[in-house]
Amino acid sequence: MVPPTESPAIHRFLYRWQLDALEAWLAVGRRGVIEAVTGSGKTNLAMAAVTDAHRRGLFVLVVVPSRVLIEQWHERLTETLPNCVIGRLGDNHTDKPPDCDILITTRHSAASHQPKPPPGEGGLLVADECHGFGGGVLRRSLISEYTERLGLTATLERSDDAVDKILLPFFGGVCFRYRFAAAINDGVCAQPRVAFVSVPLSKEERQDYVTTEAKLVDARRTLRSIPGMPIDHFGEFLAATNHLAANDAGPHGRAANEYLKAFAKRREIVATSTAKYEALGNFANSISAAAGALIFTETVRAANHAVNRLDPFVSIEVITGSTPKGEREKILGNLRNGTLDAVAAPRVLDEGVDVPDANLGIVVSASRTRRQMIQRMGRILRRKAEGSGAKFVIIFARDTAEDPTASEDRDGFLDEIEEISESSAVFHPNDFNKLEGFLDYSGPEVIIEPDRVGPMLVDETAKAPSLTKATIAKLRSTDPAMWAAAVNGDVDELWDTLGKHALYARLSYLHWESVTPLHEKVWSRFADEPPVETDEFDYLEVDKLETPKIEKPKPKPKRLSTGELPVMLAQVGKEWVVKCSGCGTASAPTPYKWQALDQTVECDCWG
Repeated sequence: MVPPTESPAIHRFLYRWQLDALEAWLAVGRRGVIEAVTGSGKTNLAMAAVTDAHRRGLFVLVVVPSRVLIEQWHERLTETLPNCVIGRLGDNHTDKPPDCDILITTRHSAASHQPKPPPGEGGLLVADECHGFGGGVLRRSLISEYTERLGLTATLERSDDAVDKILLPFFGGVCFRYRFAAAINDGVCAQPRVAFVSVPLSKEERQDYVTTEAKLVDARRTLRSIPGMPIDHFGEFLAATNHLAANDAGPHGRAANEYLKAFAKRREIVATSTAKYEALGNFANSISAAAGALIFTETVRAANHAVNRLDPFVSIEVITGSTPKGEREKILGNLRNGTLDAVAAPRVLDEGVDVPDANLGIVVSASRTRRQMIQRMGRILRRKAEGSGAKFVIIFARDTAEDPTASEDRDGFLDEIEEISESSAVFHPNDFNKLEGFLDYSGPEVIIEPDRVGPMLVDETAKAPSLTKATIAKLRSTDPAMWAAAVNGDVDELWDTLGKHALYARLSYLHWESVTPLHEKVWSRFADEPPVETDEFDYLEVDKLETPKIEKPKPKPKRLSTGELPVMLAQVGKEWVVKCSGCGTASAPTPYKWQALDQTVECDCWG
């Protein structure tokens, strides 16, 4: 057993929400998903769960989306549990469960190697960004031999039925949800000031947009006539359309494919609007004054356009999926220490990269999903020091589907971002002087201090308190002084009055200066508790994808003998990519075929 005293100072407390989330996970038999917005501290929460699992003698498997995250988790776990053997599988590492206490691996490596817990040890599986585990191959990384399961995600949303068919059956359900409104109210995240910046389409872009929009309207009319098609919520409609396109070979599937093709074309038109990149030059002063700026685009080409427009005025670099690891770390390090003003990136910073604390975010291209916007917002909304206000800019093409004043196809997240903002406003091309003043925001006058719990101190001379209502309230709020007295109290009275999950969570997930007799008694009693059937657990409600009936099912695509979907070489203009033949996702373009063959594809088929 690694005693709690070995946890380093940086892990000596939890936010109140983290303790509440762990208690909720404990109450559902240690099987559940915790939804918490980016930047709120999901990793620290997981460290507490891993530490307790290790104390109980369980093997722990941490499954992450990318090779970059293997190193990030390895560093954090080594800090938290310095006496543990922390193994790695993937990114040229080949550790196995018998050789370590905790193993960190990518989804692909877990699906391929199936690292099961050593016989007789039991195990905890922590799935970071668990929404990505529902793909055809990556679902194999959800290994059933792990009886305890903790899923972490900003939002458990997908455009297919994998949430209902794969993720919820494996994890049990969502046991805790922590959104931006609560995080801002608690002082865990910063409240942003949000500017919507309107730019016009050129004459040629507008003509192309109108033509594409007409095709979209025709396809939408057909889709909305399909029985069972959800039409009240755009996100559900789009998810159902993706479902039809992927599974229906009949007229409904063809209409869905036509809609998605026109939808992608429309997004491309507005995402590459020349006026957007011309407008970026007006943000030079705001970027220079910011404590780090992130510019979010959809494509490498768009990121390069952003750099070319801003490079004469600010110090800016670009990060893409093909940026070497060392160079990427150097760029982010320069942004962290202030020698670089801004970084532009096409989706690569949305998920799975340890991005420095920045306080200005500029979205040039509309988000693909609500989850993507939550990820991007979380990069900017991390808790800020006094004098550093969080600012977010969304550049949109006027009178298009991006326009926040439009009602048709409006993304529901726009409502959410406006609700949580300190203030928001729409600015037009002639308003850039006003916009610069609007972005001159140093944050609130009073910074909300989050409710931090711990470290827990023990006073051996304290007398056990009588459990009055006031005492119970202080114990539930984890008052250190009251718990110093309670450690000498009657475990049965505490168990019955405070509640077994609250009692266990406060003794097991918080940092204590030493293990007390109360710890030993509660741990022993909790271990002897009979298991509860999973159907008795009270999970939170999850919006399930309602899909129309498939009239003519598509034949399943042929797979390689390994079970993987094959990739193909394809030319894009004068450059080359490798492309998944299942979903069409492509690698970063390169000028030569041989370079493209060295690329990898992280696609929707894989999670």
